[in-house]
Amino acid sequence: MLEFRKITLEDKPLLDKILKNAKEVSCENTFVNLYVWQDAYDTEIAFKDGNLFIRYGKGESISYRLPIGGNLEDGLKEIFAISDTAPVFWNPINEAFSSFPKWFAEKYDIIQSRDSFDYIYRQSDLANLEGKKYHSKRNHISAFSKKYDWHYEEINPANLDKIITCADAWYSENAERLDEFALVEKKGLKTVLENLELFSVKGGAIFIDDKAIAFTLGTPINNKIFDVFAEKALPEFATAYTVINNCFAKELGDFKYINREDDMGLEGLRRAKLSYRPAVLLEKYIFKPNTATDKV
Repeated sequence: MLEFRKITLEDKPLLDKILKNAKEVSCENTFVNLYVWQDAYDTEIAFKDGNLFIRYGKGESISYRLPIGGNLEDGLKEIFAISDTAPVFWNPINEAFSSFPKWFAEKYDIIQSRDSFDYIYRQSDLANLEGKKYHSKRNHISAFSKKYDWHYEEINPANLDKIITCADAWYSENAERLDEFALVEKKGLKTVLENLELFSVKGGAIFIDDKAIAFTLGTPINNKIFDVFAEKALPEFATAYTVINNCFAKELGDFKYINREDDMGLEGLRRAKLSYRPAVLLEKYIFKPNTATDKV
């Protein structure tokens, strides 16, 4: 029987091992993402026979990821065994999505979840901004450089207090539009910033007059793709988003791709993410039981 529980810091080594070995590219496949957002999505985990099980929600709103790391069919049967009715699943396109057993597929309608698609870019595209398609981005950086005397720094213990001050200022200046998810993000980001080494995160910041006015943070999904899970610029320096994006991509190192996560269905954010010309839109799907579905 599966025993689900909240995620703790002690789970990081095992989760890191399972998630990185899964060879996935989804932003949800990092310890930081799971840990920071668990309160927003009521995330819980369980382990059995080499499989990682991830459950979201409470009561009638419960859904599951497809099992990760072990035998897929055995893992699905474990989830069905603890479910009173056929469970709801959601999952990105990956090996499990492409190979789930026929008995499982027949029981579900598979529905696209466009608002959850990940935007994945070539690191070289974001770093170099070459060609006509990035002309406006280069102009933004040029205009910013003419207006401000700025510099870029990697986030480290010496400048961490300034990054935390910047984060606090951003949330304060956006206080009127902070919803439940933003408040969870605020709490999680503070925890990550105060424990950079523990969470294995890398970040960078833009400074003007020794004041951090924009920053970004991320963590590897695997050795080829890096996930950017936080990016903030103070409202009075809005074009700094383009600058920090470019600088961080240049300094990132040996990663082929950068996952900049989803757009949450926000029209402005979608336009911004599309404007950087993603190499991949990682599709994600909801598996809803069809009318013929019953418990296995």
